[in-house]
Amino acid sequence: MENAVKLIIRIKKPDYSHGFKIGLFIVAIFTSFFLGVLIGGYKALIKNLPDIKELKDLQLNRITNVLADDGEEVIGTYAREKRIEVQYKDIPQNLINAIIATEDPRFYSHRGIDFLGILRAVRENLKLRGRSGRLHGGSTISQQLVREFLLHKGQTIRRKIKEALLALQIEKTYTKVEILTLYCNKFDLGHGVHGIEAASQLYFGKSVHDLTLEESALIAGIFRGPYLYSPYNRPELMMRRRNHVLNRMIEEGYLSQEEGKVAKETPLDVLPLRRGESDFAGYFREEVRRYLEKEYGYDALYKDGLKVYTTLDTRLQAYAEEALRRQLHVLDKRQGWRDDKENLLENETVTDEELENIWLNNWNKPSLDTPYENAVVLEVLPSKAQFKVKNYSGELGNKDINWTKTRDLTRLIKRGDVIKIKVNKIDEDKKTILASLDQEPLLEGAFLAIEPQTGQIKAMVGGYSFKRSQFNRATQALRQPGSAIKPFIYTAAIRNNFTPATIIIDEPTEFEDKWAKEPWSPPNYDQKYKGAVTLRIGLEESRNIVTAKILESISPQAGVDSCQDFGLTTTLYPFLSLSLGTFEVYMKEIVSAYTVFPNKGVRVEPYFIRRIEDREGNILEESKIETDDVIPPEIAYIMTSLMQGVIIRGSAWPARPLTGFKELAGKTGTTDDFTDAWFIGFSPSLCAGVWIGHETKLDSIGEHQSGMVAALPVWQEFFQRIIDEEKARAEEEGIEYEKETFDIPSNVTFIEIDRKTGLLLSPWCLFPLKEVFIPGTEPVRSCTPADHMMILDYYSVKEDK
Repeated sequence: MENAVKLIIRIKKPDYSHGFKIGLFIVAIFTSFFLGVLIGGYKALIKNLPDIKELKDLQLNRITNVLADDGEEVIGTYAREKRIEVQYKDIPQNLINAIIATEDPRFYSHRGIDFLGILRAVRENLKLRGRSGRLHGGSTISQQLVREFLLHKGQTIRRKIKEALLALQIEKTYTKVEILTLYCNKFDLGHGVHGIEAASQLYFGKSVHDLTLEESALIAGIFRGPYLYSPYNRPELMMRRRNHVLNRMIEEGYLSQEEGKVAKETPLDVLPLRRGESDFAGYFREEVRRYLEKEYGYDALYKDGLKVYTTLDTRLQAYAEEALRRQLHVLDKRQGWRDDKENLLENETVTDEELENIWLNNWNKPSLDTPYENAVVLEVLPSKAQFKVKNYSGELGNKDINWTKTRDLTRLIKRGDVIKIKVNKIDEDKKTILASLDQEPLLEGAFLAIEPQTGQIKAMVGGYSFKRSQFNRATQALRQPGSAIKPFIYTAAIRNNFTPATIIIDEPTEFEDKWAKEPWSPPNYDQKYKGAVTLRIGLEESRNIVTAKILESISPQAGVDSCQDFGLTTTLYPFLSLSLGTFEVYMKEIVSAYTVFPNKGVRVEPYFIRRIEDREGNILEESKIETDDVIPPEIAYIMTSLMQGVIIRGSAWPARPLTGFKELAGKTGTTDDFTDAWFIGFSPSLCAGVWIGHETKLDSIGEHQSGMVAALPVWQEFFQRIIDEEKARAEEEGIEYEKETFDIPSNVTFIEIDRKTGLLLSPWCLFPLKEVFIPGTEPVRSCTPADHMMILDYYSVKEDK
């Protein structure tokens, strides 16, 4: 028994410590390995993470702004993405609340990742199981910023981890205000716009700080899917999305139930989707765009956010566009009604039931300043017709349609026609319009205004409408100038010892054009011949024979040289027909050539960009004025005086009333068969030219539609509005209106002569005039009755039919 006890005592207990140690060792190895993998993976992840500081400085595509001559008014923008950044203080509280309620309800409490939000999203997605609907993501605003701008697209676990890490870093680096501002400025919000300000301008035509509650909710709803939730492409879905945002605002306590109910019952009411920019200054803006793309490249123009300071005066541009467009309509109606109007019902664009709600993409807001607008005809009676323009209803009568050769409107238009109207009266409260029937002209025209002393282009119109045709007739078209070329021939004559009083015989003449090697017999425009006339009368009345004789006397080559001295670069041949402007020129060059006269003989190369800056304000380019001394100041003044006579007594006499308020000078131009009509004229501080014609050079504007009849009215209206504005400003400031006059150089002299004989004044003289001469070139004898006998009668030659 004792031995047994001893034996039992000697039996040892099992030793588990060794196995436990081995187990611990194995666990430690796996733990270390796992931690190493985690640490290594973490280091690998953070090593390749983008710097979140880049988010604030992210070089997103910026808008290039084109500014008017005041350096402030934006006349055009160019960008791949329309983005206008705003500060936090400009964001309305309703929009902030809508974004937070919809995208990140716990935005102010989490640190970049919202675990409760993830659980909420899971719960909502489970509710959607088996039903259609967009899944909830649960991502915070910071995570959305990371996903959109710092990481490549994808749904891998590795990318999700990176997203979370970067979101945490963003919250450590930026304040909540900065994060929300970045979010509002950088996201794509559909149809080419980025950021809430650009979206507000597109959808509602207003700045973001003016948005209503419903409008704020709509924009907030677009963030999640700008192309899915488009108010243009899927308005019903967008309405549900907007109301979802409003419901979320109610749930989060930003709105009461009653406020939400009223807001949800409000229609979307977005503006129609605009196709392209406004037509205003379209040709000028295109000149700027072409230059920028050529000199700086596509990326700089559309991505780098340049700031371009131009020479355009928007006030003068508006005057030019309105005057030219109005005259083109007047000229077109002289040719009668054309039955060429589009009908929306016949081409099956809409059904008869849909016609009442039609909305044309090219509609603008009706305005009396730009009165010509497209309208859709809804009902027609013999004496009146009903139409619509946007959300305006209108009526036109038959009292002012004599130009159509009928008083019965049913013979002209029908339901569904798209017609051109001229808006005469607008009632904004009732949304009604009174208008008259018009039609879009087939004619084209161009207008260019240059400041002589600087060369700055102040107004440019290249055609009836840039949307209709992008071809710029002010800079690209080659057209015959007709008699508008004559001032350069007369300048050469003055330089070759002619004076304003030199006598030339105006009579039917057959010239032996040894340069063209054929006989040439040009008629006068009016088929009348006045015998002995002065050089002044030859220009004032645009006598073709007089100009041809002058050119023959000084030689056609001298005429070519003179034109080239003035800056005309097109091919000109030394033929006598040069005297009548039979060779083609660019409008920009000939208007620039005319600036020599008011600028004392100096031509300044025209330009349209003053300065270009990059997005940081660094100057990339600045204009340099290039000048050329063309003629002496005294000759420039003599020519100016001769062209003043064109307006006071000559072929531009309808503009004479303007000379009571401002000294003006210029010259008409008309080509054979009335295919081109010109007027180019100037004041001491502004030179402007007008061209009217058809796209096809052989088509006539119309019988007797000369430069005086077709082109001068545009120039006249343009300068009338300038004068009216200057008079109004003087009256407002309480000062006397001061007439603008041409400077007289010191080396000219004025002598009293008889205007028709060109000789010193005597008791026999009937037409006294104080004429200008270069000293030493004045007439030396007085006129006699015999001199008057040579000029008092004129005879005509009937054109052979």
